[in-house]
Amino acid sequence: MIDARTHVVALSQQIDMLAAAPVHPRLAAARDQLVGDCAEHRAYARLGALLDHVLHHAASDGSELELLKEASKMWTEGLGLYTEVGRIRSEIESALVDPSNPGSASRFCDATLSFRQLMDHAKDTFTEMDSLGKRLRKMSHIPRHPRQENEPLSEWGWGDVFLARRTDALARAAFSEAGTAETRAMAFGILSGYATNAHGSTYLTQVVGGPRRSHRFRDRIARNAVGSWFGERYPDVRSCRGMADSLRFTGVPDGALPGDAIDFINRTLAATYDLPRLTPVPDLGQGYERLITQLELLDTFGQPAPPALPAPQFITKMFSDPAHPPQSPTTPETATPPYAHGPGVVPTTYSGGPGFGYGQKPPPTATDSTADSESACGSFCLAVLAFLAFAGLLGGPCWGEWADGKSCTFWEKHVAENWRNAFTIDLSQEEKDALAAQNQPLTANNFAAAAGVPQIDELVSQLFDLQVRLWEALGKASAFLSGCGLIYPEGRLEFPLYRQFLAVPNDTVQPHRPEPDDVGTFYRYPRTELENPVDFSAPVPVGADPGRFLAVSVSDCVQEWEDIADGSPGVVNLDLDADRGVAHPCWSTVGSIDDDPVGVDVIAYPDQ
Repeated sequence: MIDARTHVVALSQQIDMLAAAPVHPRLAAARDQLVGDCAEHRAYARLGALLDHVLHHAASDGSELELLKEASKMWTEGLGLYTEVGRIRSEIESALVDPSNPGSASRFCDATLSFRQLMDHAKDTFTEMDSLGKRLRKMSHIPRHPRQENEPLSEWGWGDVFLARRTDALARAAFSEAGTAETRAMAFGILSGYATNAHGSTYLTQVVGGPRRSHRFRDRIARNAVGSWFGERYPDVRSCRGMADSLRFTGVPDGALPGDAIDFINRTLAATYDLPRLTPVPDLGQGYERLITQLELLDTFGQPAPPALPAPQFITKMFSDPAHPPQSPTTPETATPPYAHGPGVVPTTYSGGPGFGYGQKPPPTATDSTADSESACGSFCLAVLAFLAFAGLLGGPCWGEWADGKSCTFWEKHVAENWRNAFTIDLSQEEKDALAAQNQPLTANNFAAAAGVPQIDELVSQLFDLQVRLWEALGKASAFLSGCGLIYPEGRLEFPLYRQFLAVPNDTVQPHRPEPDDVGTFYRYPRTELENPVDFSAPVPVGADPGRFLAVSVSDCVQEWEDIADGSPGVVNLDLDADRGVAHPCWSTVGSIDDDPVGVDVIAYPDQ
């Protein structure tokens, strides 16, 4: 099953190629009409191309979408925290840059009060983030394939049935049922999805090491990596929200599926399948609504700009060589487990390894799984909360001494080297009294005297450090979410986990059986025994990138349309998961999927 971006890119290119193809004169009028229909009714064409996604969402329990909603909410709150810390930093620094200004003292106090207000909200946010992370680590949001569970076809969800039964027949039935410009556009979209899934899944099985049913986690990460690859190269699909908008229809409530589209899909399914033998057709409107929501949510995870460096006068004081200040962070991967190996380390680009043959660098290691990130993120959250706890004290314990231009003993005892342990600070009675008085007004003279104390420069430095940590936390979060297959790995295609899926390895003997610990090992190519009978074909050459299968799917789609328009009968229904290798017909299991060899019954074209 190919991702949404790949489907939309393929559809666009297939329409363009159809428009330019030298078809037989007797087909020219039908071709021109179809190209015009697709141009005028783009939403219908794209809906057809994404029918596999609509059916998948409609047949699902919606749990993955709920996780995505929760993650989006957490991300938005984290981004708000990062932005607010940046605003407070700016207020504090501007006050300290001009301490003699009559308004600087009150500006500083207002900013520190904002820190206190952030404290409780941050606690709640980090608690929710921790809960979400623990649930995502189980990877249960990516369900097992019913074929791998030996379930009969009568119990399969429609997302899986659509890819494994009557695939060519469905595309032909769509053209037979189409009687309007809108439904003709949708029929071509369905044909586009057929061709793209057939060739795209063949590519995925090669880079994954086997089909979706056997390696569901690797397949998900691979499909998302391919989607990001196309997103980097085709501006039209870079914005997932833009794709969602292109799927909206006029004349119906926002987010609703037109009645003619629902009726057309239902008629096409009824003309293709023996429906009484299958689970009931799910709610297509709900599937469409979930797809739109998913696409919109995927665009909420953009990384913000890195923190600005402190004002020049603080850079001069904070660093021994003011002519060469520290560089502002440039990527969220500077300290982003699980895909980096420590702060400041840029991950190695995956380009091969034993058995891969197209590079010298090693393949992904265990640090590319999701398991390493929880402890790192947990310690980070405690550090942030500890600093916010200390920041809430900025109006009290130190001002008695700072106002006299002296160093603060509380700072030296608890903060200078150990502020991350702020939750465990054991205060003396004198310090407790100072805290109790922290809401007393700070005079302009007091503030002007305090601004010259070196500890104030340390405070500015640590505020900058806090915002950098928050920025890196957002990078950690998005890396974790993409590593769990929940979102696209935007900007991370050079990471080992994703790079391995962007060029075909030379291990073309497939499929490999499932890994016993698939949650813990999906980051690497399967090391399991082969599932017999083995498929030795290698349709996509070693080293080829996703653009190779796209080109083949475009030409095949146009040829398939010519055959349909010319009245040629269907010959083969291709398995759209490429479950048994390239151009393999739809099939059913004889006996158990765990048998060796697996019993394969190729399904005749007219049969279900």
